[in-house]
Amino acid sequence: MSKRIAIVGAGVAGLAFATLAAKQGNQVDIFERRSQAGSDLGAGVTLWPNAIFVLTQMGLLKAIQKASGEPMTMTRYDLTTGVQGDLSLRGLNQSAGFNTLTILRRDLMAILFAGADQAGVQIHFGEAINLDKLSELENQYDWVIGADGRMNSTLRRKISPVSQPVYQGFVNVIGISHSSPTRPFNNQSIQDYLGDGERFGIVPIDASTCFWAAGWAEVEKQPNRMFTLSELGERFREWPSEVLTVLQQAEQSSLHTVYVHDLDPMTSWSRGKCMVIGDAAHAALPTSGQGACQALEDAWWLAKLMQEEATTDRLFARFQQQRLEKTVAIQMTGRHIAQAIFHTPANQRPAQGSVTEASLDAMAAFWMTGLV
Repeated sequence: MSKRIAIVGAGVAGLAFATLAAKQGNQVDIFERRSQAGSDLGAGVTLWPNAIFVLTQMGLLKAIQKASGEPMTMTRYDLTTGVQGDLSLRGLNQSAGFNTLTILRRDLMAILFAGADQAGVQIHFGEAINLDKLSELENQYDWVIGADGRMNSTLRRKISPVSQPVYQGFVNVIGISHSSPTRPFNNQSIQDYLGDGERFGIVPIDASTCFWAAGWAEVEKQPNRMFTLSELGERFREWPSEVLTVLQQAEQSSLHTVYVHDLDPMTSWSRGKCMVIGDAAHAALPTSGQGACQALEDAWWLAKLMQEEATTDRLFARFQQQRLEKTVAIQMTGRHIAQAIFHTPANQRPAQGSVTEASLDAMAAFWMTGLV
């Protein structure tokens, strides 16, 4: 029996679940606070094999591949110790059975919006849902799914008022850069540079485009503080030439400053007709590398379980049971990595060499848990 489903938020989780649910014959409406399609958050996304599995199930793989890069390695340089470690993405992909792709967030969102539209999803822009409007949605729909993000989720406020975003003591400045023909990017490798309480990551799409994140420890949040390219150039002036080149070739309009928050694990993701998914339920730090990937997994699992459970209570309970352990592990992993990078003296940070084949297999097995 088809359902009337309201989804609050047109991000990765909301669009993916809407598409999958609509393809099953359900009536799906998305309510999005922004006035038009697009993305005002994030520069780019690394789609690890678990995300590619879901996008394949959604029928979007070809569109994703056309807009993506496919680096073969990830290299971490510790600038304080001189240690270099490599992770073979080719080996990870082979172990997982799906590839790792890199994509600009705006391109990913365009593909997800197109997929939702083709599936018959109705998207209502300029609709900010507060608690009063949420009550109206509950009266009109069988389910209300909150995919309304980590910072100001109305659905989370209803379900678990005590669950608030937790500032983790570091800032990220993210952006997109375009190379000149004479200075192309290394499109075969994700490059991760670590300093003392600082980090700079470069993720290529191709030889002419990359996205990047500059991060450093920042104890106090400064609302509305936007760091500039000149400030970044000064902070990282003695870093490797690859970092300086990326900053020199940055797309000014793409810069975004983020005082990074996550969530403590929640004990309940649902209440009555309402449930949260994606960052609204289990926001992890970007150091986990799994934010968009777990949003896609949520969408796939919820759509799958909808076909198996007849009651709302049982569906929501099974969904949380299925997803909780993995998402908590990813939240804690993100915090552990951030602590090591931003809040541990460099001379006390565990040395990280190249990732072994056994470790690659373990990583692949964990990310693909429950999917294949």
